[in-house]
Amino acid sequence: MDRFVLGSWDLRLTINPARSADGDTLTLAVAGELDVASVGALCDTAVDYVESGVRRLFLDLTKVTFCDTGSLYMLLGLQHALHAANGNLTVAAVSNPIEQTLTTNELNNLLRL
Repeated sequence: MDRFVLGSWDLRLTINPARSADGDTLTLAVAGELDVASVGALCDTAVDYVESGVRRLFLDLTKVTFCDTGSLYMLLGLQHALHAANGNLTVAAVSNPIEQTLTTNELNNLLRL
């Protein structure tokens, strides 16, 4: 799982993983649009890594150009699932669109930044 690309003629979403040497920590650098059509790919990618033993997941969202509310709720669900698996999700960095969506929907206190 080196890189996941979603989209046909346009690259709507890219996910670049970087796993720690011990295999317990993973950073996913996400770029593009997070919306109803693409957020499932991020969720599936994260779940695949959690099933392989990752317990600390960091998301770098600095290159996300669009984010809808549903995508943020998926991130909250992923955070909950990792917590239930004795792990954690941390959003390491966010773009302006992510920050605006978090603030507008008052979710910035719920998602671990």
